[in-house]
Amino acid sequence: MKLRVYVAPCGIGLGHITRSVPVADELKREGAEVVFSTYLDGLDFARRSHLPTYEAVPINFKVTSDGTIDFKLTAATSGFSLGIRTFLRQVTREIRFMRGFKPDVVFSDSRASSLVAARLLRVPVALMLNQFRVEIIKRPTGRKISLFDRFFFLIANLGWLFIRTALALVWGASKIILIPDLPSPYTISLGNLAIPKRYDRKVRLIGPVVDREFSSGQSATQLRSRLGFRGSRPLVYAAVSGPKIEREILARRLLDSLPGRSKHYDIVLSRGNPVGEKKPRRIHGIVVYDWIETQDDFVKASDVIVSRAGHGTILKSLVYGKPMILIPIPDHTEQYGNARRAVSLQVAQMIDQDRLNSQTLESALKDVLKDGKYRAHSVEIMKIAKPMQPIKTACEAILSLTASS
Repeated sequence: MKLRVYVAPCGIGLGHITRSVPVADELKREGAEVVFSTYLDGLDFARRSHLPTYEAVPINFKVTSDGTIDFKLTAATSGFSLGIRTFLRQVTREIRFMRGFKPDVVFSDSRASSLVAARLLRVPVALMLNQFRVEIIKRPTGRKISLFDRFFFLIANLGWLFIRTALALVWGASKIILIPDLPSPYTISLGNLAIPKRYDRKVRLIGPVVDREFSSGQSATQLRSRLGFRGSRPLVYAAVSGPKIEREILARRLLDSLPGRSKHYDIVLSRGNPVGEKKPRRIHGIVVYDWIETQDDFVKASDVIVSRAGHGTILKSLVYGKPMILIPIPDHTEQYGNARRAVSLQVAQMIDQDRLNSQTLESALKDVLKDGKYRAHSVEIMKIAKPMQPIKTACEAILSLTASS
């Protein structure tokens, strides 16, 4: 009888599901039967990839028209009581899915509801995450706020202490905690990994989950030629990622800022839309894709990556030794933490979204491409990541739970 693995990645953005899929693929090669449970962007990706998938109850945060996280609107539409009800609906539906599938083990990527459901059904859980300690902003940046807003954020941060503590207890209920990051002193999500020592025996730092074994074995030069770039100009890959609205906003801003640069660089822009067209089109000298299936080839072929500051995108860039220009989602604490960490490691420059224009982008591109330290430090980290075997390590950890249960 086949081993059954229930894979439950967070569905906000594509970072969680795209790092869960290589692990799931390896489990299938080991003879396991795998099913996914996700929502929103993760669900779109799963359906396009023809993965067997349950549609989970969605949860998301609200954003303003410029993509900034709107904590007041999120609180007004979700609130504490409504948030609890949504979470209970998630758990209930996950229990129903699991009872139907009858998994031997659950592999959760940052999904609390799946973890709780599995625990209630006494199914062992392997958890993968890069945010054990989830933070929210103290107050919005970039604008003045009223006295009422100051009071709101004071109360919100006090309330968040309770939620953060409860979430940490949920994470700690897993059998194994897999951290898909680099070892110290190169850890990108360092600020979010304040894991209590009592969980040390569960924690395994496995390295960046990038499916290098199944990406093209061609060199960067060969890849560039195959992708249609045969000149000597630097290749800039603008990889838009994140939740749908934030992706659309950044894609528009980049299309406003990049055209003038096409005289000096070859530029590829991926809008990161998993349900979009695969065929590229040329807009003002830029090669624009809605969706790129073989993103690793473009990362490997490029000289610099322009992107959001998602954990997965940063680590994929570093695995291939590529320096970055990072544009975090406004008021997104994790992305700002990731970006500042990459800047401190001298592998990236950061541009705030409200400062993104043709001049600031041109300045950052010149600095990153001309100052050899960015490339040198990125290559140094690539060499640290190369011997790590994150997919194999994750699979062994997941399978070990079935042997001991």
